[in-house]
Amino acid sequence: MWGVRDEASAVGRPGRKRRPTAPHEVQLPSGRHGLTRRYVVANQRQRIVDALVRVVGTYSYQAASVERVAAHAGVSRRTFYEQFEGKEDAFVRAYDSAAAQLLMRVRTAATAGASASEQVHDGLVALLDGLAGEPQLAHMCIVAVLSAGPVAIDRRDVHMRSFASLVDDVARRHGGPPLPPLTAEGVVGAIYDIVYKRIAAGQASELPALLPQLHSFCVRLFGPTAERRR
Repeated sequence: MWGVRDEASAVGRPGRKRRPTAPHEVQLPSGRHGLTRRYVVANQRQRIVDALVRVVGTYSYQAASVERVAAHAGVSRRTFYEQFEGKEDAFVRAYDSAAAQLLMRVRTAATAGASASEQVHDGLVALLDGLAGEPQLAHMCIVAVLSAGPVAIDRRDVHMRSFASLVDDVARRHGGPPLPPLTAEGVVGAIYDIVYKRIAAGQASELPALLPQLHSFCVRLFGPTAERRR
């Protein structure tokens, strides 16, 4: 599944073999524990990010105060500010990581099929199943980002253009007619709007059921070439 993972999260406990899990899975023991500073920082940072996702997904961005997020993460307010400049900084970093991983998940799925129709289908499956499987993260990335300030909205626009670029890539790979200007951005915007309404209404689990209609809608963009190869 996709998620928010800071690059420091791969740090493991020194001198001990451990299964490949993120260090945020358990809260660190109090007192002396023999863990490296690097591991402690990575653990705290990931717990803050995970707590932010939970709080924003459960309540709203406005309700995700530093104090509330720190309490959910099991860290002090001081520790929060040692890791992030503030709530907006933590949100943008978490959003950037999650959006990039979701795009990677969709891109990987969308390049495996033999035809444009198959690639669109597989990419939509990755998108819809991914959002449905992580409803709180989906709420943060699709709904809450719109109220998280201008920096977050700018990052959202960047990721939206990346998804539109993926649509263009699929069309070009399969020899269909060039998409008219702004078509790919319009398709991504339409899908975003459809997905937004379901997630905002607490219906993220229903997203996979939209696959047939969204697939039919998207594949028409690629013209007769895609239809013949279905």
